[in-house]
Amino acid sequence: MTDQKPPVPAAKPVAPQSTASKPPMPAPAQKAVPVVPPVQPKPPGAPVTPPTPPRPTTPPPSRPAAPPLPKPNFSVTTPGTQPAQQAPKPPVAQTPPKPPAPPAPKPAGTPPRPSNPGQPAQAPRPPVAATAAFPGGAKPLPVPADVRPPASTIRQAPRPTGVPQPGVPAGMPPVPGALPGQPPGPRPVPPAKGTAPLKPATAPQSASQPPAGQTPPAPKAAEYKKSPLRFLPLIVGLLVVVGVVAFLFNRFFGARTPTATPSGTQNQTQTQPETVITYWGLWEPTPVLEAALAEFESQNPGVRVNYQQQTYRDYRERLQTAIASGRGPDVFRYHASWVPMLRAELDPMPNTVYTPAEFQTIFFPIVSKQLDVNGRYVGVPLMYEGLALLYNQEVFDTANVQPPKTWAELRDLAVRLTIRNNDRIQRAGLAIGNAANVDNFSDILGLLMLQNGADPTNPTSQQAMEAIQFYTDFYTKSRVWDETLPNSTVAFARGDVAMILAPSWRIHEIKNQNPNITIGVAPVPQLGDNKITWASYWVEGVSAQSRNKEAAWALLKYLSSQEALQLLHSDASKERSFGEIYPRVDMANLLADSPYAAAYLADAPYAQDWYMNSFTHDNGLNDQIIKYYQDALTSSLSGSVQLDKAIQTVSQGLLQILRQYNLVR
Repeated sequence: MTDQKPPVPAAKPVAPQSTASKPPMPAPAQKAVPVVPPVQPKPPGAPVTPPTPPRPTTPPPSRPAAPPLPKPNFSVTTPGTQPAQQAPKPPVAQTPPKPPAPPAPKPAGTPPRPSNPGQPAQAPRPPVAATAAFPGGAKPLPVPADVRPPASTIRQAPRPTGVPQPGVPAGMPPVPGALPGQPPGPRPVPPAKGTAPLKPATAPQSASQPPAGQTPPAPKAAEYKKSPLRFLPLIVGLLVVVGVVAFLFNRFFGARTPTATPSGTQNQTQTQPETVITYWGLWEPTPVLEAALAEFESQNPGVRVNYQQQTYRDYRERLQTAIASGRGPDVFRYHASWVPMLRAELDPMPNTVYTPAEFQTIFFPIVSKQLDVNGRYVGVPLMYEGLALLYNQEVFDTANVQPPKTWAELRDLAVRLTIRNNDRIQRAGLAIGNAANVDNFSDILGLLMLQNGADPTNPTSQQAMEAIQFYTDFYTKSRVWDETLPNSTVAFARGDVAMILAPSWRIHEIKNQNPNITIGVAPVPQLGDNKITWASYWVEGVSAQSRNKEAAWALLKYLSSQEALQLLHSDASKERSFGEIYPRVDMANLLADSPYAAAYLADAPYAQDWYMNSFTHDNGLNDQIIKYYQDALTSSLSGSVQLDKAIQTVSQGLLQILRQYNLVR
């Protein structure tokens, strides 16, 4: 426990010291006194650095063993007086006694008592006289033993070990600032523990005269010239100009902002939690939908759309698993032919979005046919896709031919445009006839069956068999295509085939592979007078497990509007050759002059579909049926199995698949 020291009495005024130098007092005869060089005087006003506390000296070897040394008492003594001896400090291992309460004020002249019981009281200190060697005896100022004065940067003189010098207590260095030949004044006392250090006394200065060592204050005008506030008017002016320019730019060129609402309504909107719509996309990258989604959010405060583009691998399975676990999206894209597989996951569209009559009028007839579940629609299309005849414009110009309109014309033209080198095809006339390297063979085969009046659920019927035989004749009899050529899309981009039947998204692939190719697009040829075309498109649906159905359907209503579809088409055209084909009947005329989309839109009103859509990657209804037809065509063209027997296998497998998805009884 720290020794408690009595309060330091107020210093008494000291009389002016004599300027006459005083001879030092003679030292005792038995010991030599080491001479300490005087300390150089410091200029007036310089700060006085507290001296470094002396180090305790090691007792002489001849001295008998004693208890632990007490902390040194840095008290100043005068010649002729001896410092009071302190009682030895109790060992550290002993439990220190509880500190006593602060002593009550004592009358003047009462000697202080020791703070610890058993410690003898110090001898009273004589008053300080105005002499060079403290005549009359100056009262020593006690220094707390547990408080170290600040370290001094001034090298201290060697500490004497003999008889104290005149005016300097034994074991203490001379007081800094003392003039040579002059006795030192009272030594600075370090502050007691827990108290603020005492500031050295300074002489009063007048208000007009600055302290010593300081530069007189500059005039206020000079201070203003140096102050950074002098730039404040310029900064304020620049901010005003920038604000006016920004306001005018936003007024005439900025985005449209929602209508202001009353303060009460705005406060209620801010306190409501934000509604987040999770939207799973598939083919469109985020930049294509950013502007449209931002516009929807501005029109619906408190609603935010989280668009996530998914990969097509196992998409249908991941979608159904996520919805069943309660972690699925609110809005998602799916193929129109997936409705039988997603009945449980699709939420019926409310009449507030589109009434049945409005829906049938706005969109192409195939949409109403495919998205109808028990009299209610379960999705909204944002695009349309189908089949069209793509041809190499340069080849057609060289041959001076026009696109065919019937299958008979197409067969004759394909034979004419085929170039052979002996038995090897150098340039094919049309990619058709097999399943190995015709990218969209199932769509073409399904179109032929529908145009011939066949029921796709009965592939062994006469109409179905005639359509299948007609398809393979291009390979076996007309020989306008063979398996030695690359896949049809790559072959067309390389100029190895003159014509292909493909969806519009194949045009992007071809242009990416060969930007210099000139592509012509024509409607698909017909078998008879009853025009039938092929559709294969994607739609957006709302999850039946969604907690934000109202906001989700509002999003689809906005995205299917004319304004949003035009915005989507424009932004998609920045990413590729052209945007998605409009699914609305009332917007078909907007793309009537498009060299790529016009033919698809001309066929859209007559489009039909069945579960033979290629590249949906559903691993279900479409892919399983397509696999049966692929195996049948490959085995029959190789000669291992007759075509009619191969189709019987298709019929058996097809029946199982349709029963699996409740399409037949």
